[in-house]
Amino acid sequence: MTRWRQIARGFGPAVGHPPLREMLRACLGAGIGLTLCTFLVRLTMVPVTAEGPDPTLLLIAPLGATAMLAFAVPSSPLAQPWPALVGNTVSALVGVTVVLTVDEPWLALGLSVTCAMIAMMLLRATHPPAAGIALGTVLTADAVREAGFFYAFSPVMLDTALLLLVALAYNRFTGRVYPFRQPVEHVPRHLGDAGLRPMIEPADLTEILQRSGLDANIGAADLSRLFEAAHRHAAEHLFDGVQAAQIMSRELVTAHPRMPVSQIAALFGQHKVRTLPVIGIGGMFEGLVSEADLVRTLQKPIEKDESGVLGRILRTGREVVEPVADDVMTRKVSTVSETTPLGVLINLLAKGGQQAVPVLDAGRLVGLVSRSDLIAALARAHKAVEAPDKGENA
Repeated sequence: MTRWRQIARGFGPAVGHPPLREMLRACLGAGIGLTLCTFLVRLTMVPVTAEGPDPTLLLIAPLGATAMLAFAVPSSPLAQPWPALVGNTVSALVGVTVVLTVDEPWLALGLSVTCAMIAMMLLRATHPPAAGIALGTVLTADAVREAGFFYAFSPVMLDTALLLLVALAYNRFTGRVYPFRQPVEHVPRHLGDAGLRPMIEPADLTEILQRSGLDANIGAADLSRLFEAAHRHAAEHLFDGVQAAQIMSRELVTAHPRMPVSQIAALFGQHKVRTLPVIGIGGMFEGLVSEADLVRTLQKPIEKDESGVLGRILRTGREVVEPVADDVMTRKVSTVSETTPLGVLINLLAKGGQQAVPVLDAGRLVGLVSRSDLIAALARAHKAVEAPDKGENA
């Protein structure tokens, strides 16, 4: 029974059930796009024969599949503008060529699809609905012969271009990214930017997809976003149960916004700390002063326009006013709450931008997690893991 259930599962749905809002969004967009394309066909095309219907309206069938991709799965590599526009156009060109050179219908049908697929793959423009365009061109051979190669450009390319423009505007308006952003080939990155996330180059992602046979199903940009989401999820659950409140320092050395930098420097030397939180009225957190902020202030170069006798006089008068914490502190810093998981703290401190992470409760500072606190927590966790092993070996 289990084996039959496994076999039946293999023939079942392969994707999750989409939300109702997304279903309505995609269906409405596809309807709008196809309606505009049909209207364009009626305006720009003239029936090939006075008696028969306009054969170009048969294009609506494969164009409907293009609409399904562009509006329902706009992140798919198969739905992007290049494969849709180039794939549809080159397939129509192939179909017209086959119609004009091959007289046997049974041979023309298979040859048109085969050659269209080869052309799309060579141009990196794989678009499944385009194979239907190649087949439809042969099925309407009599009408296509009258139109010739112009058929590939109007209505095929023209209709596809309009549909893609509607898809671009509609997807952006409804909150979807289309076309999806391709990763750049190389972007210089600072070593600390990665945090706990391994840096994977776009070329490596593409190779992984090709090796797995998934390069036609998911793009490198989407795979990169999945990796990012997976790392973020893993960081949130790393050392489950350990939160900021359990490892943060509660007895803090702090500064107030009007504290002179000379007093701040004295606190650094006296308490052997590398970061001082700045606390305002009511214990509200306002920023951090690091050693780097202090050094940068004390070593600030003299401006060029302050040279000469007048500059020295002005500088002498200004040196009486000593900078204070409010002048040197960093205001935009990452903060957490007492319930923040340890994994998130590791990721924040591993980036290299901050020496410590303030822990806030309704804007008030209640603790500080420094790299030293983090190392101590990891060391305790390591000893806790080793202790049972030593007991078993004794």
